[in-house]
Amino acid sequence: MHDPDARPYQPIEAYGLVSNCHGCALVARDGSIDWACLERFDAAPVFSRLLDRKRGGFFALSPDIPFESARLYLPGTNILETTFTCATGAATVHDLMLAPETGRTLPCLVRLVSGVSGRVPMRMVYRPLAGFAERFPTLAPVWNGAGAEGLPDLITDLPLAIEGSDAVALFTIEHGDEQAFALYPGGAGDVETLRPRALMETARRAWAGWSAGAAYDGPLSDQLLRSALTLKALTYAPSGAIVAAATTSLPEEIGGIRNWDYRFCWIRDACLSFYVLKKFGMVAEAEAFFRFVGTLAERDEGGLKPLYAIAGETDLAEHEASHFEGWRGSAPVRYGNEAAEQHQSDAYGQVLDLLHLYRSLGGTIPEAMERQAIRLADFAAAHWHETDAGLWEPRKPEEHYLHAAIMNWVAVDRAIRLFGERPHWREARDAIVARVNGEGVHPRDGYYPQYIGADDPDAALLIAPMVGFPVDEAVFSRTVEVVIDRLGHGPLVYRYRNDDGLPGHEGTFLICAFWLVDALAWLGRTEEAQTRFDALRALQNDLGLYAEEVAEDRTFLGNFPQAFSHLAFIHSALVLDLAAQGGRAAVAGTYADRTLRETRWRRVPWIVPPEGEGEGPDRPARTTPPPTVDAAVDIADGARRRAQCPESDT
Repeated sequence: MHDPDARPYQPIEAYGLVSNCHGCALVARDGSIDWACLERFDAAPVFSRLLDRKRGGFFALSPDIPFESARLYLPGTNILETTFTCATGAATVHDLMLAPETGRTLPCLVRLVSGVSGRVPMRMVYRPLAGFAERFPTLAPVWNGAGAEGLPDLITDLPLAIEGSDAVALFTIEHGDEQAFALYPGGAGDVETLRPRALMETARRAWAGWSAGAAYDGPLSDQLLRSALTLKALTYAPSGAIVAAATTSLPEEIGGIRNWDYRFCWIRDACLSFYVLKKFGMVAEAEAFFRFVGTLAERDEGGLKPLYAIAGETDLAEHEASHFEGWRGSAPVRYGNEAAEQHQSDAYGQVLDLLHLYRSLGGTIPEAMERQAIRLADFAAAHWHETDAGLWEPRKPEEHYLHAAIMNWVAVDRAIRLFGERPHWREARDAIVARVNGEGVHPRDGYYPQYIGADDPDAALLIAPMVGFPVDEAVFSRTVEVVIDRLGHGPLVYRYRNDDGLPGHEGTFLICAFWLVDALAWLGRTEEAQTRFDALRALQNDLGLYAEEVAEDRTFLGNFPQAFSHLAFIHSALVLDLAAQGGRAAVAGTYADRTLRETRWRRVPWIVPPEGEGEGPDRPARTTPPPTVDAAVDIADGARRRAQCPESDT
């Protein structure tokens, strides 16, 4: 019963996320932490049983007899509460992470066990592994715990039985009792500094205070707040970068090879990320993300990469842990991502669109960033007609992708809006429209295919009107129908179905399903859009989390939790909210257009309230005009240091 190697792989949807905005951990429904990168999201894992049930490390904590479990996040927080119920009673486990503080010794991860009723026999097993090492370390006693070189120390006031690579604690928890386990980095901890209840309360207050600053008060505010909290949890506080997901190598097909490392920051949804963060009043996070992208744009004059490490590093060499079997036998397990070396020209449009939105909200673009933006627009104007690798990073020769052409149009269009007309920008902008709406249209069936000359549809083209591209409405409407017919499965949408140079298949992409919602709203088909949105909303796991993909049987696939899925969920909710207020016209245009339109019509949710102005969830909606972005940042920084994750003040 207690053979860890006999435990089967858990469904992806069985996991919850805890984070300190530096690193994170995934906690299974049965109380086992099966994935954790504690120092940085992209660091070597300490627990990796998620990707090999026998060779990976883990941190298990649950009743020692058969049990049932239920879980939730404490309201407005990323503190996970799991309640175990068994024949002899009930107990809860609270899992939380704390950010490092200069000059203080704090645990990075705390697990607090509390007795609820009766007497519950509990078992804790700590089996860490350094990265993807081939052998487990031999643990040794440390002061009030166990540890090994290069790994965090486990600290507790309970006696531990150290058995080779395992540290085991067997104990009974009764009503009113508490026991705690904590991981300290670098062997710095001791039980005297472990005050779990105080640490948890401090973290709870900090998260709840952060959530109270969320400025959105429209429909589904609770569910959207959970997605916003997930985005916050996936944000690397020192830089402002948002990782695409917390994991690597969770497969797009069970048993397949489409297993990638998503613990990096992609530029592709820069403007969407900024828009969503701003919409929720996450001003400091939005500004930090803007600075992160802006720094990359200024630094990499030779051309933007599709993705970066979370502190801006560019060496993302792809490796394989060949001895790991992968989740449910889906090898290889990869770390690093060679897609960083691809040429994806849509990045130029993403950056210029971000700058346009930023300035539309009153922000001042630094001169160095202006110069680089002009260079990016010049490059897009000169090279838009060339092939590129495409948004989806296929492992095959480049093509003339229509999505890339549209995003190059965005680059020169936003440059004109920002810096005034220049002949070569205007010429490129007009030429792109002519080509996309000319030879870019399928000659027989009259829809936009994936690339010029292709027959296959691509869900990426659903975003065209949402970035303000002047699509031919009849052609776009047929494109939507082709996507539904050939890429759709109920409310779900595949990104494409044609050969991409890799063997096997993949699940449906959630972000594409939300793009379809947006496209339908743009076409005025709001009832259909709402029906699809409601069906997608029901696919969240019990904690309100999304993966990258969903199989046709509604189980999760791909890396988890996926930032882009949560961004798209929030964006679609905002689009439908706008459509409900102002009809089809309300969702037209660019991100900046929709932002300013809503500011005039409904709410002004772009700033955090000054300190003392309604810190609780019942804070009234702001009705005064927004200050500039720079002023908003000053307000946000003065009210609450929200660019950092919750830290202890005990």
